[in-house]
Amino acid sequence: MPDRRTAAALVLLLSAALTACSGDDPPPKPHGDPAPVWNPCDGITPEQAQQAFGTAFTIDDGEEGDLRCVLTPVEEGGPALEANYQVFPSGLDAVFAGMGTVAGETRVVDVAGADDARLVVNAETTSLLISGFVQNGDLIQTVNLVDPAPFDRAAGVRGVRRVLAAFSAHAVAEKVE
Repeated sequence: MPDRRTAAALVLLLSAALTACSGDDPPPKPHGDPAPVWNPCDGITPEQAQQAFGTAFTIDDGEEGDLRCVLTPVEEGGPALEANYQVFPSGLDAVFAGMGTVAGETRVVDVAGADDARLVVNAETTSLLISGFVQNGDLIQTVNLVDPAPFDRAAGVRGVRRVLAAFSAHAVAEKVE
C-alpha cells in the first residue's frame, strides 16, 4: 500500500498527465478589479473534505501567492487529492479534445452553478484514480484523487463531485467569469 508521499507524488503526476495547465496563466478575474492569486484550496475547508470522503485531511495550500493545493489524509492509507486551475476561455470541450485519449471512463456531471463539469474515473487493482473538472466561465478547476486499495469507487466519485460543487460555489461567490 503506498504511503502518503507516494500517494501525493501519484496525484501530482496524474495532474500533469490529465491537465494542460500552464503556470504562466494569469489568475482569474472577477467582475471589476483583478483578483488576487487564485488557489482552489480557498474553495474547500478541511471539514468539507472530511464530509466528502469520511476521513480527516491536512491541507497544504503553499505559501502566500503559491498555487499549491494538496490534501493528504491524516491517517495512513486514505485518499489524497491535488487541485489546480487554469484560465481557458475555450472551455472543457477544447481541454478534452487537446488531451486526446484519456484512460478511464469519462462522464459529464451536473454541478450547481457550473457551465460544465466532467469526471474521469479509472479504477485499477491497486488504486482508484479520479480527475474532476469544473468550469465556471473561463475558470477551469481540477481535482485529482488517488485512493489506494482497498477503495470504494462509488464513495470516491461522490467525494470528488462534492469537491467540484464546493469549488464551483466558491467561484460563483467570487463572481469569477
